[in-house]
Amino acid sequence: MTAMNPDTYRIKRITESIIGLPTLPTVVSKMIELVDNPRTSASALSRLISTDQALTARLLKLANSAYYGFPREISTVNMAIVVLGFNTVKDMGLSLSVFDTFKNQEPTPLFDISRFWEHSIACGIASRMIAHNCRSRFAGEAFVAGLLHDIGKVILNQYFHKEFVSIMENVSKGATLEEAEDSVIGVRHSQIGAWLADKWNLPRLISEAIEFHHEPWDSRSEPLFVAIICIANHLCHLNGLGHSGRATPAVPDVRLWEIFQRENVPIDETDIQRLQDEFLVEFDKSETFMTFLHDNV
Repeated sequence: MTAMNPDTYRIKRITESIIGLPTLPTVVSKMIELVDNPRTSASALSRLISTDQALTARLLKLANSAYYGFPREISTVNMAIVVLGFNTVKDMGLSLSVFDTFKNQEPTPLFDISRFWEHSIACGIASRMIAHNCRSRFAGEAFVAGLLHDIGKVILNQYFHKEFVSIMENVSKGATLEEAEDSVIGVRHSQIGAWLADKWNLPRLISEAIEFHHEPWDSRSEPLFVAIICIANHLCHLNGLGHSGRATPAVPDVRLWEIFQRENVPIDETDIQRLQDEFLVEFDKSETFMTFLHDNV
């Protein structure tokens, strides 16, 4: 990644102090902590979620959707948690909080926010699938990392709209997204997204996945996890699911496959078609969850 220059420090200072990035809602922040604690019970999680009426209503709506096919109406938060599972509850809560936090997006001719969220949700689904296939001990964090991998673009669009428009215009003229970001603001969306994750006190694993999802070999602690997010992002581009604002998908670097080799995970370049097929099946299975999230954007 390009070394930070004075413009980068300016953006970081403005982002963190003058404008200030939004904080993660307290209930959602505590919910993530509870879900990540193996000692947490459904009743403890239920008591927390019940303090937020909007979150409670959305949780019950998802649990009662046709996809889960429960024979009778689910009317309590505790039962909804049992039906959905802890990780689905966490994924839903964080996703909807992100959508609520960044709902005031200015229209940008070359950046369709609805299709961007579609890409982000799809990347979360793909990340979770690949992490499970790799038997990653961090599979529970994969959806969140995939969902948030490009969140820096939304921050730019909402807080630095003029600069973001210039970036998108440069991309439309043939520059890569990274070249355009370096030229206009001197900092990349991946770094800005990592700052947000840090401010939200999300696990370092997730902020590192956001920061290095284009260069997982630069990850300092869990390159395999970051490589999973990188491939998931690539699959979403190949399948045309949503649009991230990037003109053309980047070709995976050979260093990506070397990570899997070092970790003894049987994935290489020849597996892309197989992963695509598996992802489309998983995507279809997750259609209800994705539709539910997309309807709440």
